[in-house]
This record gives sequence, structure tokens and C-alpha cells, in this order.
Amino acid sequence: MRMLPITGSFLVNVEGEQRISSALIADSIGTTYKSTNSLIHKHKERLKSFGLLPFQKDAKGKKIPAYLNEDQAIFLITLSKNTELVVEFKHRLVTAFSNLRRKQAIVDENHAKVEWQERRELGKLTRHTQTDAIQMFLDYAGNQGSSNYPLRGYSIFTRMVNNALQIDDRETASEEQLHLVATAELLVAKTLIEGMNVGLAYKNIYQRCRAKVHDLADLIEVDKRNAA
Repeated sequence: MRMLPITGSFLVNVEGEQRISSALIADSIGTTYKSTNSLIHKHKERLKSFGLLPFQKDAKGKKIPAYLNEDQAIFLITLSKNTELVVEFKHRLVTAFSNLRRKQAIVDENHAKVEWQERRELGKLTRHTQTDAIQMFLDYAGNQGSSNYPLRGYSIFTRMVNNALQIDDRETASEEQLHLVATAELLVAKTLIEGMNVGLAYKNIYQRCRAKVHDLADLIEVDKRNAA
């Protein structure tokens, strides 16, 4: 099963599997990278029983452990004395993988729903409309001297919509949230085109988009309060 990355977590995606850096483990429990590597090498056969144990080469060409999966990291940390740092790290580690499993469960549940899949596909069609408008805007902003938008424009607008609607990941969003995303993205596309047609500065166009998406989010909250 493909696991999804967690934003802001100390887990990283390594060939579709969430893992943690052995260097980060060492830093987190207050030991040296060298001593952690030695411990991993000492128990590498046991660690391999939990899955592939990838290695990389250091500056001197020596193979060192790179990233450990959940079982490997937990086994390794059980070999350490329970200092305050170690206990705190265990809590962070278990929490990260627990959150990952909960998130994956939501994704699996969503993907099993026909209605969710239909809503997601509708959102992708809407995204094409917004993508065309954003591409025009990126060129427009670039011509006005922007170096940021031509490089990061798509992610900027995606993050703007997600933040306004309080969505962490669209794969775990509800059907209602996906409908709101589609509505917001159509609103963004319309606002971009209108702003460019009248020759507004690209920064002002972005601020208009942001204001309208947040107005939409505020309106939804008003409706929820009135319905309560």
C-alpha cells in the first residue's frame, strides 16, 4: 500500500515508504551519528528482518545507514536507555506513524466511495480551467517583473485555496470539501482573467483572488452557524 507523505513531519518518502533519517534519530536522542551508525551495523541483520535497510556513502566512500522504516526505528530506539530525550522521541515517532495510518485509512475509505471519486474527477476537470488561467497569469506576472510566480505560481494558488478552506490534503478531503475546492478554483480562474483583462498589477490580482476565496470560506461558516 502506497503511504502518503505527511507535511511538516520528520518522516520522508523513500520509494513510496515513509522512513526516518538515522541522522535525525541520533540528533533527537542526544547521541552521535557515529554511535547510532555503529548500533545499526551491529544489529543490521535483525533490522533487515523488518524490511530493506538502505545505505548510502559518506564523504569518505564508507557505507552508512540512511533511512529506517517504522519497525526498524522502533527496534533501534528500544536499544537506547530511556532518557528524557529518548522518551520524547519515542512519543514523536509513534505519533507520526499513527497519524500516517489514520490518514491512509481516510484515503482508502474515500477511494472506495463512488460519490467521492466522482467529486474528485469533477474537481480535476475544474482544475484544468484554473490551470489555463494560472498559466496566463504566470506569464502576465513574469512580464511585470515577477520571478516568484513563474516558478511557484501553481503551488501558491493551491496552498491559498487549501488554507482558506482548511484542507490539509485533498486526498483526505470530504465530498463537501471537494465541492468547495472546485467552486473556489473556478472563482480564482474568473478573478485572474478579469484582473488581467483590465490590466491590474499582478500582486493586486492575487490579493483579489485571496480575498474572494476567504470571503467564500467565511460565507460557509456563516451558513453553518445559521443552520446550527
